[in-house]
Amino acid sequence: MKRRPFAYCLMTLALALVWSSPASGAPASRFNDPPPHRGGAEIRMTVLGGTYNCSSGFAVRRVEDGKRAMTTAGHCPLGLINVDTTSGQYPFGTFVRTFYDNVVDAALVAGTPQKPQLYAPTLWTDGGPQGSPVARRVLGKADGPVVDQKVCVSGKVTKLVCDIEVYNLTSGESCGEEPPHICTRGLVLAGKEGKNIVKAGDSGAPVFVPIDTEIDGHKVYGAMLVGMLVGGGPRVEHGPEDLVVFHPIKQIECSLNARVLTTAEAESGDTTPPPPRDDCAGTG
Repeated sequence: MKRRPFAYCLMTLALALVWSSPASGAPASRFNDPPPHRGGAEIRMTVLGGTYNCSSGFAVRRVEDGKRAMTTAGHCPLGLINVDTTSGQYPFGTFVRTFYDNVVDAALVAGTPQKPQLYAPTLWTDGGPQGSPVARRVLGKADGPVVDQKVCVSGKVTKLVCDIEVYNLTSGESCGEEPPHICTRGLVLAGKEGKNIVKAGDSGAPVFVPIDTEIDGHKVYGAMLVGMLVGGGPRVEHGPEDLVVFHPIKQIECSLNARVLTTAEAESGDTTPPPPRDDCAGTG
């Protein structure tokens, strides 16, 4: 699936479905992600006869039952549900909730009674500068970023990219080149001029701000989630893929009726369903 040019001179490339090949016997990594599954991992699916891949986003808890699930982009299964996913040799879950329209491009992957799964509040972050951590724990969230803030994206192809500047909170747009030519609008627009920061296959990846802290005397590499990647492309035709567009956390939580799972919540063992947000009017 391809994208066509959209607002702010952004030529979308990464609706991010690419042909994939099977893997077996590989060590645990973002390309072969064992349970409990992490954000930023490769997830593969077969849809309408084609096998594609995207990136997992972050773990959440569903409001209706408190069960864990994983976010990703809604265009990954072509807007369908009941599509199974894998990561390398491991089953990853099934698409149970999907939105792919002009307002929302987001989905939930979860276990089923027949195929249970477990998801962790952890993100793959390998591929950064030497000495940087290969994973970060989700310590918190913000409803979204602010203009001029620097954020990181960690997708399965480009891996960790940081110092991406937020330009506008609503001017991003992502459009499909193929019928039905769905355009998702009102997205956060960010970029890193002159640098390739997104590739096909990165869609669904977590967007976050790094947080390094100490817990019980031990250094912890953490992340504050601010969004989920939808797509990206060049600001100049034939230039580097130096722009990204993403949904803010608030829109993901409201649309999917789920709440971000943090490390503290996971370690508490509390399985009580999280309360629904009461500020979702107008978010899609």
